[in-house]
Amino acid sequence: MNLKTIISVLCALLLAPCALAQWQNVSYTLKGGWNSIYLHGDADYETLENLFPNSGQTANIQEVWRWNPNAAQVQFTSSPLIPALGTPEWSVWVRGGSSNTLANMTGQTAYLVKCAGTSSNTYTVSLKQAVLPPRSTWVRNGANLLGFPTFKNGSNFPVFSSYFATFPAAIAVNTKIFKYVGGDLGPSNPMQVFATNSERVDRTQAYWFSSEVVGTFYAPMEISLSSNNGLAFGRSGSVITARVRNRTGAPVTLTLAPVSSDPAPSNQTGFTAAVPLTRRTFNTSTLTWDSTPITAAYTEVIGPQSTVELSFGINRADASMTGAAANALFASFLRLTDSSNLMDVYLPATAQKDTLSGLWVGDVTITNVGSKVSNPAQATANVTNGQVTAIRVNGTGGFGYDAAPTVVIADPASGATAEAIATIAKGSVTGFTITNPGSGYAIASPKVTVAPPPPWPGTTTPRSFPFRVLLHVSDGGTATLLSQVFLGQLASAPHDLGICTQESFLKADARATAQRIVAAHMPLDRVLTAGSGSVAVPGVLVRSVSIPFDDPTNPFLHQYHPDHDNKDARFQPVSAGIESYNITRNCTFTFTASPPPGSGSTTGWGSTVIGGNYTAAQHRVSF
Repeated sequence: MNLKTIISVLCALLLAPCALAQWQNVSYTLKGGWNSIYLHGDADYETLENLFPNSGQTANIQEVWRWNPNAAQVQFTSSPLIPALGTPEWSVWVRGGSSNTLANMTGQTAYLVKCAGTSSNTYTVSLKQAVLPPRSTWVRNGANLLGFPTFKNGSNFPVFSSYFATFPAAIAVNTKIFKYVGGDLGPSNPMQVFATNSERVDRTQAYWFSSEVVGTFYAPMEISLSSNNGLAFGRSGSVITARVRNRTGAPVTLTLAPVSSDPAPSNQTGFTAAVPLTRRTFNTSTLTWDSTPITAAYTEVIGPQSTVELSFGINRADASMTGAAANALFASFLRLTDSSNLMDVYLPATAQKDTLSGLWVGDVTITNVGSKVSNPAQATANVTNGQVTAIRVNGTGGFGYDAAPTVVIADPASGATAEAIATIAKGSVTGFTITNPGSGYAIASPKVTVAPPPPWPGTTTPRSFPFRVLLHVSDGGTATLLSQVFLGQLASAPHDLGICTQESFLKADARATAQRIVAAHMPLDRVLTAGSGSVAVPGVLVRSVSIPFDDPTNPFLHQYHPDHDNKDARFQPVSAGIESYNITRNCTFTFTASPPPGSGSTTGWGSTVIGGNYTAAQHRVSF
């Protein structure tokens, strides 16, 4: 029997996103005295002693204070503008200090930095960061030390009045805004910002706002991601959505552009290449999602006070990923800017080379079925004076042959290999013609191999029908075809959740909550690894299913039928080939790089969804 099908297989064991970072060097201009800076990404890969070594420009950094906002805090030991040791609002690092409370610098956080000298001294410090998606939290007590992802248009950032036009409470006349300008703390540092129509919002600085408001404003465009870590696809992720809201009263053109990551710090895992992002759009004609690689900037228009949902995917079939080493890391950015030149957001994109290890559960859809009883022929060669002089058929010459099969005669120890062709009649091999007797044969009966009958192409079924397939791929790549699998707590300590092939491998008191998945068309309790190939996209996997003539699932065996019960007239057991046959079924999975026609969306193809064509060729063997 030959089954030609399309198979769509969904991975049941999805892996968590990897902790891969994408990096950006940010330059900060500092003055002698007190400064405020804002980190849009994590710099916690090093201690502050290593981030700011006591040499070069960083040697001038004497202290770093992190502001710890507390929404419930209503009183301060002193003004929140002036840092005070030992208070919960501040964590502190002092160069050479023995009781520092600040060890690392985390992202989306404001810091005060004290440098040597006076406000006339200027230092430039570069700080590499793992950029995070934007976020902000305003607290009602009016103590907000915040930074913002503003766009630098040439040498200018946007002014406060334009940037906060959709969040006017932050800059209302009854509020105060302060910025640090260097020098000692006092009446002139921090300095109050009065001219919001001309003062610019520097993305590298943090500002004090006395606004007693609650909110999450960070830009005139709000971005909500389905993944908290940005465009984090991990090993098996395929789709991430972003809802972008235009807070303004006018249409805005949003530009999205791929941007490369800077190299990772020396003590962090490096990455192979940029993430091959795709832009997903819904095709209303085909009712499927179309994916377009994001290789250059493109735009989206968002109406006033409206929201659009953007869908992003990953092309795991891209050459950069398919050619990468196992577990290779990928990192880059998707930069979002608006037509008003206000916002400049870098969304981190991360991925890891996918692994196909795990349990795959899917359906084969039967479209063609053919019936052909077949059995390969077997033969024996005779040798005289070192040459093959005759080849005889053993028993019957098999059946199911449409054309003369290939005949292979074993090589001699030395000399020339003999050759022969087969003769068939009524589907069976009836004899052989020796075309080359060979030479040098030292054994009387060298091995003769006759190719099995070809599979039957079959005919189209009136209606397609499915059956289940269970495939397990080990971490080492070994593919196993299963008849059943159990998902639940395992019997062996520490009783983790896992998969097994027998109920006895489950924890006894947790079996009631376990899940059993069965491929009913497979022989019972089979774990099949015999065959060739592997689960790969593209690739071919062949698994051989051997069913003994007396197996309960053998289709030729009927327990209560006298002609198919494997017993003779005296109810004595008979051997294979009398009433029932040993059966070999070769299951071939041809996995394709892209979905077969009519199988639906390409989303996740090659990572969470694999498939292609399936053929099962079944033969019966009497010997």
